[in-house]
Amino acid sequence: MSFPHSLPLFLAASESDSRHLFVDVLAILATAAAVATIFRKLKLETIPGYLVAGALVGPHALGLVSDIKTVEQISSLAIILLMFGIGLMLETASAKRGMLSILAVGAVSTVVFILTIWPVGLLFGVSAPRALVVSMAFSMSSTAVLLRVLQQRRELRQMHGRICIGVSIVQDLMSVMVLAMLPLIAEWSGAKMPTIVSPETAQEMTRPMRVMLAVATSFGGIIAMIGFGRLFLPKILHFVSRADSAGGSNSGELVLITSIAMAIGAAMLTGRLGFSPEMGAFLAGFMLSFTPFRLQLAGQLAPLRDLLMAVFFTAVGLKIDPALLAHDWLRIGLGLLVLLTFKSALIAFSAWALGASASVAVLSGIYLAQAGEFSLVILSAADGFEIFGDAGPGSVIAIVVLSLVVSPLLVKPAHVLAARVGLWPTAQWVRNSIMNVAVHDANQDPHHEDTVAGRKAQHSATATEGSIAPGTVPGEGSTAAVASFGPVIIAGFGPVGRNLAERFAAIGVPITLIELNSTTVRKQSTLGRTIVYGDVTNPEVLESAGIAEAEAVIITIPDEDAMLRACSTVRRLAPKVFLAARTNYLSTGLKAKAAGADHVTVEEIATAEAMAKEILERLRARAASR
Repeated sequence: MSFPHSLPLFLAASESDSRHLFVDVLAILATAAAVATIFRKLKLETIPGYLVAGALVGPHALGLVSDIKTVEQISSLAIILLMFGIGLMLETASAKRGMLSILAVGAVSTVVFILTIWPVGLLFGVSAPRALVVSMAFSMSSTAVLLRVLQQRRELRQMHGRICIGVSIVQDLMSVMVLAMLPLIAEWSGAKMPTIVSPETAQEMTRPMRVMLAVATSFGGIIAMIGFGRLFLPKILHFVSRADSAGGSNSGELVLITSIAMAIGAAMLTGRLGFSPEMGAFLAGFMLSFTPFRLQLAGQLAPLRDLLMAVFFTAVGLKIDPALLAHDWLRIGLGLLVLLTFKSALIAFSAWALGASASVAVLSGIYLAQAGEFSLVILSAADGFEIFGDAGPGSVIAIVVLSLVVSPLLVKPAHVLAARVGLWPTAQWVRNSIMNVAVHDANQDPHHEDTVAGRKAQHSATATEGSIAPGTVPGEGSTAAVASFGPVIIAGFGPVGRNLAERFAAIGVPITLIELNSTTVRKQSTLGRTIVYGDVTNPEVLESAGIAEAEAVIITIPDEDAMLRACSTVRRLAPKVFLAARTNYLSTGLKAKAAGADHVTVEEIATAEAMAKEILERLRARAASR
């Protein structure tokens, strides 16, 4: 049985093929970097830039890429790792009490959009199976564009920001269902549906029997895979982590390698079951998102994420034919207009009908109007199942690209429209909804990080900024002053970190611990401490620990190189947080100061002072006894 996508077989390539591969990858990355830079200068998103770059270097334009199949093999590996990372960071904790109405907005709007746009696709002359795939792809919104807009405008905590994030969670989960449905849609469209039986046996079976057998075996295999993964994957990672720690290393390297192997294995298994490999990688990440390794893995994959995105989206752009787009410009334009208008209106109406105020509903609808990354994943997987035939999804991809370009430009008009409808009544059939709040200016957000500056000023009474000295932990005599501070993050739970945590906890200061020893994390979690598994140099770990609201970050890890990297990361993420670190030598302390530390405790100086104090006391006592 052949997979709809295949992993790259680099060892099978000849020397000539390798040279062509290097040239193709160079052309892709260089063009992607250049076009994305231009897009960023124009304050546009980089994802459409990558797609445009692929169209430029593809066979329909400049023809710089000579072997599309080889590039697609690399792209298949890239999307597997991307989907693994997306599943890993899926925030299931958002499905709490009070979030159900928000999640309902995502479920209702997505299902209704698919059922409504599907017949609209038929009016454009698209066959029913292809129209269904297109409607499902268009129902997904861009998480990357959404988060960038919300973060830039500091609107993540506002109600429309929470609704948008909740809808994105639902769409991510529903995308897995869409990927699972593709084999059935492929069978419906006339493509051969994968089956585990021999071709001779399959010919003897009727079509309904083949479909039923394929569905039963495929979904049964998925259920077994999920059950096995939930039961054994966390245990495997805990075992690997303990082995890593026992060997004197807490880098998390073995955990990362093991996790990627799990992702590729899951991708191959779902491909064997007749589904897309992307679905398996997503499920592997989703299963690991319930483990304490989630944040550390996500941060370790983060540097690779941008490269993988560039490769995948540029490879998707290779399928775009500029001549075809010029010929179909009217249909593409109409498709874009239908997508943006109907999707924004439907999401806005769903939010309003479920209790949101009119202004919040309008902003939520327009912010989520575009198609997204999962749209391209679904289209690429469908093309692998040959649902689009020889024509390919080029025109549909063009609509996705244009929606990603246009969507950020609609933000300001969205706020103008939201202000005009602000006095409209809410749905009369909904009472006391958490979504029924007014929209306020992001620049007046009380959670703005500048409020940290006011808290930091309180440190000046107890700590001298810019000093390199053996600092002291506040004692009971300073309880009132310290208790008024915000939460403190302590990185490292060795003897120093443990002592600091106990002293701060004793005076009522909230503490969040960061530790890379999984055994320590499990033990302290059972004791009720707030502790995050991960490396303090990892931005994802720091953000999960609450660095945005932290009063101070104290780095107690003995690894001085890691401490210096952590200082730079902390200062980049939170320029105004109070940052303290420990180091063995004065020379390293000076480097820590240069990296952004406000206070450094130098152990050789602290030891010298403590030793001098103790010796003098002993000598005085000895002289007094004579």
